[in-house]
Formats: sequence, structure tokens, C-alpha cells
Amino acid sequence: MSRLSLKATLCMFVALLTAALWTQPAGAYTWARRVTVYNGTGLCVQGDAGIDHKKPGVMSANLAYSVAYALTQGCGTGLTKPDGSAATRAIVQRWNGSIWVDCRTSAWKFGGTGVNQWGLYGPEQVFDWGGWASCGPGFYRTVAAAFVWDGSAWQGKGVVSGFEEATPAGVAPMPKPPSGSVSAPHVQPPSARPAARAAR
Repeated sequence: MSRLSLKATLCMFVALLTAALWTQPAGAYTWARRVTVYNGTGLCVQGDAGIDHKKPGVMSANLAYSVAYALTQGCGTGLTKPDGSAATRAIVQRWNGSIWVDCRTSAWKFGGTGVNQWGLYGPEQVFDWGGWASCGPGFYRTVAAAFVWDGSAWQGKGVVSGFEEATPAGVAPMPKPPSGSVSAPHVQPPSARPAARAAR
């Protein structure tokens, strides 16, 4: 009888613990990781895009993230490129009910690429976009520009993070963007060559 009682108590404890964890508020960030934006002769370019906004009761901040990586052709292994040969920037966009419009944009971040004990690395941008107060309540996403210099041109394009609703407390939910609106817009590469930047 005591074994049965112990099992029942244990099952009830596990059920209560699961229910408590299940009802915790979700994290306030959305990521797209290691998205291939170019795969050509001798080079593969991948990027990360992320967006976060302050949400009560959840560890969060008004941050946009972008990273650029260089890999060998076929996207197999990391490729070491010197400082200045990769570039990234975070473009935060807001859904206006019809299209995505730019809200805030970070400066370009340049760096090298390669592999270390933690895996692939490349220039990374962490940009405080200011939250819903920047451009009003609504749905926001990050378009991360991910580019690598191949010796004659910048190769890459934008990576889209997915979207999140950022509003002040008590504001009614906004109309959701259509599911077909997640494609990355055309993103211009940096205007300078790596060599020209190093000479300054």
C-alpha cells in the first residue's frame, strides 16, 4: 500500500512540476540561425538574425542580432578570412499592415571569420533598437545583412529573423502579418572593399 501511495505522490509531483514549467511565459526572442545566403565557387556565406523585446516577467531586452559566417564551398567547414573580410548589420523592420518598413538600422560591423573552440565565428552585431517606442506598437523583425568578400566582390544577402509583437501593456493585439511576408528584402552590401577600409 505504501509503494502505491508513494508512486501516486511522485506522479502528482511530476504533473504539478510539468504544469508549472509549461505555464511559464515564453521567451521574447526569435532567431533564424545559420541560413545560407550564398554558395558559390570557393565560398559559402551563412548568417544569423534575431530579435528580442522587453517582456514583463521574462529575461529579455530590446535587442536585434546579426552575424555573418564564411564556410568552404558547399557549406561544409568554416573558412578563415582576415579581419575586415566579412560584414554584418541589423535592420529592424515594423509591419505597417501592408509591408515591412525599416524602423532602425545599425552601423556595419566588420571582422574576420573562422572556427574556434565554440564553433564558427564571424562579425556579430548586437543592436539596441529601442523596443516598441522606436516606431510604435506592432510586429517587428530583424533583417540581418551577412556578407563576405570573395576577393573581388561582396557575396551574401539578408536573413530574416521571424517576427514578434512589441506593444506596451494593455494594447490590443495588432493584425498579424501574412505568412507569405517572411522573405528577406534585397540588402545592399557594404560600399567599401576590405583593402580600402584597411588603408584609412
